[in-house]
Amino acid sequence: MSTERWNDDIAYVFSIHKIFLRIYGMWPLQTQTLFTRIRWSLCLIAQIMMIPFLMLDLIYNQNANTGIEDILLSVGVMLVIMKHLCIGLSQKKLNININGAIDDWLSVKNDKETQKIMKKYAYIARVLTLMLLYSTFACVFAYVLVILFINLKQIFFTDSNLLDANTTNWILLLPCGPLSKSITGSQYVIILTIQFVQTVMACSVLFLENSFFFNITMHLAGQLEVLKNKFQTFANKPNTEANYRKKFIRLINRHSKLMEFYQNLEDSFNLCILIELVTVTIVLAFIGLRINLCLMESNYIEVAKNSLVVNSYLIESLVLTYAGDFLQRESEGIFYAIYATSWFTLPLTLMKDMHFAMMKSSIPFRFTGGKFFYVNRETMMNILKTAASYVSVLRIALVTN
Repeated sequence: MSTERWNDDIAYVFSIHKIFLRIYGMWPLQTQTLFTRIRWSLCLIAQIMMIPFLMLDLIYNQNANTGIEDILLSVGVMLVIMKHLCIGLSQKKLNININGAIDDWLSVKNDKETQKIMKKYAYIARVLTLMLLYSTFACVFAYVLVILFINLKQIFFTDSNLLDANTTNWILLLPCGPLSKSITGSQYVIILTIQFVQTVMACSVLFLENSFFFNITMHLAGQLEVLKNKFQTFANKPNTEANYRKKFIRLINRHSKLMEFYQNLEDSFNLCILIELVTVTIVLAFIGLRINLCLMESNYIEVAKNSLVVNSYLIESLVLTYAGDFLQRESEGIFYAIYATSWFTLPLTLMKDMHFAMMKSSIPFRFTGGKFFYVNRETMMNILKTAASYVSVLRIALVTN
């Protein structure tokens, strides 16, 4: 991308995602060289290689609590892989949207009112991006420090005669069954380093996909509000029929362009949204079951840990549903904006055209989960209700047994 097209406003919106996505070879505007594809492939392989560790622990561990934890971790890793593929395989469509957003910022240098609206939405997106960024890496490094502390305590506060490959139970970032009891200290350092890199990659992709989707969606919602304001005021001043028609055609073409951007996002993320929301519903039920098991065993540390996991999954779902609801609400506003304009002052032929424009704008922009259901606040409530129902059934089954 040329430096002429990258100013402070655009950097405010996309700089964080540009930095991280370029590292993993997923930034839509970067040239797709061999080196870029190698980085993308290595990141994908690193995430896939997390699954054998978890499967090993799941096969050799007979404890129900640990088994549920392994399943939850495996599901999380599969979600990360799916999101990595989602962005990587949708580069062309995302490229169109980002270039469109850059054009929007470059075209409003002298339009203070439009710039104010765009900055409002950019601020919301940036706050969420920074919140997800800091919370994600804070949790990762806190988890790593706890693991290191447990192992260092085992080394320095245990009789050195007992520290050998047969008795030392090394704690790894990703549980891996009998492997943790059969490795030496140097082997442990190597495996821990590999798992640390894998964990950081996975958490980065998780944060990037959610915030990137939210960022582009909020920009699109901002453009819909700008268009809504223009529809409301385009007939306020007396003008000739030819000038009215020119302005009206520009607005209709802009609406069609925004519809194209929306369709690009829908095509890129609808399958990802479906898998994530269905998975989150099932995972919340599993976590509820695990919390019940921990309460029965009076293991309150695990209860607190699982409560944090529930919180993270809920935040992921809220990011998707809030963005979808926001976009739907702004797109519905176009219809009412056309109705609220001074249409009665327009020429008769243009009034008829406005009727067709209202018919077109009456269909809102709505994200779907794999074309099966709409993604909005109602979806979030259905997820919570379904998960709560599963937890209730599982709880009754536990008490009965």
